[in-house]
This record gives sequence, structure tokens and C-alpha cells, in this order.
Amino acid sequence: MNNIQKTFAGVATLAMLGTGAYYLNQPTSLEGGNYSNTRTKLSTGEPDKDCADFSTHAEAQDFFESAGSGDPHALDRDGDGIACETLP
Repeated sequence: MNNIQKTFAGVATLAMLGTGAYYLNQPTSLEGGNYSNTRTKLSTGEPDKDCADFSTHAEAQDFFESAGSGDPHALDRDGDGIACETLP
């Protein structure tokens, strides 16, 4: 293997490792509506709220609607306008 091939192989290996590290740090399965603890702070620095932070769907829905447009807390993962659907 010449030096160019070795360099390319090294760069390709680092790229694959970096990609793997990214995917390993993503939230796991969202099956069953388990959206809790996906991150601790929003990009704005304010604390993130997850469905686990609410006792009832009504409480989560009130917070979701008061936050205005968008869904920075990702309480409505399926985009139907209903937050934390699995809560009682």
C-alpha cells in the first residue's frame, strides 16, 4: 500500500468512526411513546421539557400550546398537534 492509499484508508476509517459515534449518541427507539430524556437543554439554553416531566396529557398539552409555534421540546413527535399522547 502506498502513502496515498494509507492516508485515504486512515481518513475513511476516521469518517466511519465519527459517523458511528453520532448515531450512538442519538435517542433510542421512540416506540411506545417513550420520548423521555432526549436532551437536557434546548439550543437557547433553557431547560428541555420531556413527556416524563408531566403527570398528565392535559398538563403537557397546555405547556405545548403555550410554547407557541414549533415544537422545540419535541412533545409532539408525530406532528398531529397532540403532545405526549401516551400520558393519562
